[in-house]
This record gives sequence, C-alpha cells and structure tokens, in this order.
Amino acid sequence: MAKGRTISANFLTELDKKVLELCSQIAEVLIDSLADKEQKKEFKNSFAKMSKTTRDGGQGLGGGKLQRDALCTRGIQGLAPFSNRNLRWHPLVVAQKSISFAKTIERIEITATTLNFVVKDKKGKEVSYPSEKVYELPERYAVLPKHWFPHIETLRYWGEVEWTQNSCVITAYEACNWTDAVEAYALLGISVVVDNYAVDFDMIYKKVIAILATQKIDTKIKLPAANFPTNKIDIISCPLCKVPMSENIIYKLAA
Repeated sequence: MAKGRTISANFLTELDKKVLELCSQIAEVLIDSLADKEQKKEFKNSFAKMSKTTRDGGQGLGGGKLQRDALCTRGIQGLAPFSNRNLRWHPLVVAQKSISFAKTIERIEITATTLNFVVKDKKGKEVSYPSEKVYELPERYAVLPKHWFPHIETLRYWGEVEWTQNSCVITAYEACNWTDAVEAYALLGISVVVDNYAVDFDMIYKKVIAILATQKIDTKIKLPAANFPTNKIDIISCPLCKVPMSENIIYKLAA
C-alpha cells in the first residue's frame, strides 16, 4: 500500500504560504496568552507548532494538532491516489458525482506511471497537470468515477511505489476554502487555551478576531464570517454533542 508522504508535500503556492503565515500569527497570540512558561512550551509543542513549508503539516515533530486537524486532511494510505495529509483548500478533489464548488476535469491520461489530469482553462484550452503539479491548479476541480474507469486495467497492477508517486488528491468531503480552514484553526485554538489552560475568553477572542479582521490575503473577503461563533459555550463545546472539547481524548491534556 502507499505509505509515503503526499506528492509535492514540500511545495506551496503563494496563497498557501500566506494562509500558513496568517495561522502562525494566530498561534503566536494563543501562545502569548499563557502566563506560565511550561504551559507555553506544552501548548506550542502539542498544539500550536507550525510547519510553514509543507502541505501535510511536516514529518515527525512538524505541525501541531491545530495545523493537522484544522488546515490538513486526514492521513490516508492505501492503493489509491489519496494524499497522505494535504491542505484542505487543495485544488484537486475526488467525488462520487459533480459538485457545486468544483469544475469537473476533462479526463485522466497516464504517462508511464504518472497520472495526468486534463482540465480546460478559462479560455477553453486543454491543459494537462501531472500528479506532482496539481497543487498549481488555478481553481478547484473534481475527478469523478467515470474518469478512472478507462484506466482500471492499468491501475489494478499499480503497487506501493506507483500510488505513492501519485498521492495527489483529497476527498470532496474534507475540502473547504482557505477561509473556512483558518476560522477552524482560530476556533480550535481559542477552545484549547480557554478550556484547557483557563485563559480569559473575552481577551483572547478579541485578539484573534483582530487578526482575522485585518487579513490581507484577500481584502474582498471579510473575516470572520457572519456565522463565526461569538460566545464561549459555543466555541469550547462540540457542535454536535455539546460536550466541552477538552473532554475529547485528542484535545485532553495528559494528566
């Protein structure tokens, strides 16, 4: 099965770099909100450490839990083209049917053991992106089952090496815009420092909101969005079961 890192894991677009830098600013404010030096160290190492040069949160002691959970997709391995973690706003997704937030690719072509995804640009011209270059797609595209069917007889013989070299897509249900990912990062960060470290909610909320409101990645976009939570209970609690996030084993501090 494919066990390696996402293809082009160490390559970022200018947008990627700006988003990771914005989240790094949020991380610094969260760290500074902690008064105790040991708490700062613990929070940074476990939650707020940032890998600003990778698509997958880095290897080993790379990005912390906030980056891996809010900004990246899950780690997926197997005989398939799924990324083993990738940025959630990565432009190439796989879906069961056409989706509203992505254009559909034209077709897949295979050169030797490389997947090539053919799309139409804004002028209607066909452009081919090999697996290691799909992160450069100018907008989001979706790959559907019908695009794989013509290649089943070839792909059935691919093994770990071939699939690792082509781990370049994310699932549509894990995809989102960069703005959603940043807001998720901010919310998780606030939740952790408030619920696990007893940081004053009003103080840290205002500081994080100020960073979001002054983002310059795209000045046409207003952050936070209108549906961004505004009260403590909504932020520190799971939106489904309403149990505090600190009760989740993933975000519970070691005793």
